[in-house]
Amino acid sequence: MKTKRRGIPAALFLFLLFASPLAAQQGAGRRAASFWTVLGRPKFVVMLVLGLIVLALLLTKKMKDSLKIPLLLLSTFLFGFAPNLPVALFKKFSMHPSPICAATKSILYGLGMPLLVTMAVIFFLTLVGPKLFCGWICPVGAAQELVAMLADKLKIRRRKWNFVFTQTVRIGIFLLFVFLSATAVYHTYVEEQKVALSIYDPINAFHGFEFTAQPSFFAAFLHYLPLLLTLILAFKFYRPFCYLVCPVGLFTNLLEQVAVFRVTLKKPGCTDCGVCEKKSPCPTVPEILKGAVLRPDCFACTACVNACKECRALEYGTRRVSRGPADT
Repeated sequence: MKTKRRGIPAALFLFLLFASPLAAQQGAGRRAASFWTVLGRPKFVVMLVLGLIVLALLLTKKMKDSLKIPLLLLSTFLFGFAPNLPVALFKKFSMHPSPICAATKSILYGLGMPLLVTMAVIFFLTLVGPKLFCGWICPVGAAQELVAMLADKLKIRRRKWNFVFTQTVRIGIFLLFVFLSATAVYHTYVEEQKVALSIYDPINAFHGFEFTAQPSFFAAFLHYLPLLLTLILAFKFYRPFCYLVCPVGLFTNLLEQVAVFRVTLKKPGCTDCGVCEKKSPCPTVPEILKGAVLRPDCFACTACVNACKECRALEYGTRRVSRGPADT
């Protein structure tokens, strides 16, 4: 029995539901349309368009490496390296605020409109599809995915994360951030006033895409070190920054549990061959096979779906899991 896919309107409704009141609050004394003005900037429009293109390719089973690599390269270039070039158009794609700044600076300094729009776009793409922003749009995420693909080509054996461990580390860093922010133990002084700093700033890999002048070689080294370490570790571990550090990953991991579209298992077709679990770089597939309610992060890398060629039991579809031949 076929079901109607009403998910996108539902996700759009949630997007508007959460965004509009915040926009109105932030726009006190200004026109509420300022939210839509910021959303209409080229950066956010391209993010949304790219995300929906990726979703269409996933749902139609047309996402192959010949398309995946150019899309990931485009995101890495457009939202990562391009803003450093002396081209006015590319400046508009600068990842300012970065996802980490949008998630943390809003706690430290208040929810400004650019921060709100950044998080709204991330949340919308996560609610619609399988972590579309983190998996395909984020330049740090896209770069890690490209390194993982390169590692596979070079036949470098990567170790799989234990999700309990990674989630504990990621939550621990976030709780430490909240504690230090509330107590201002980690702080600086602005105009003789103590101002709390974010502990994510020294480990923010997004800074590595900002080619800014540094006061010394050591300062430059620290500036680029988080991104450099992320890319090096990505040869041995899948998306280390996403699983261990990024606070946005915490929020999107919760949201992806109720995403409209994600990897689903058609149980009658599954032969329990284990190929999908073996080929997948993430800890998510075993939980999908078990029908777990809460899953680890899925970045829609296509590895498990493409590996399931014999029975085609895994696919991108609605959250509903098929139970019998009539549902398939």
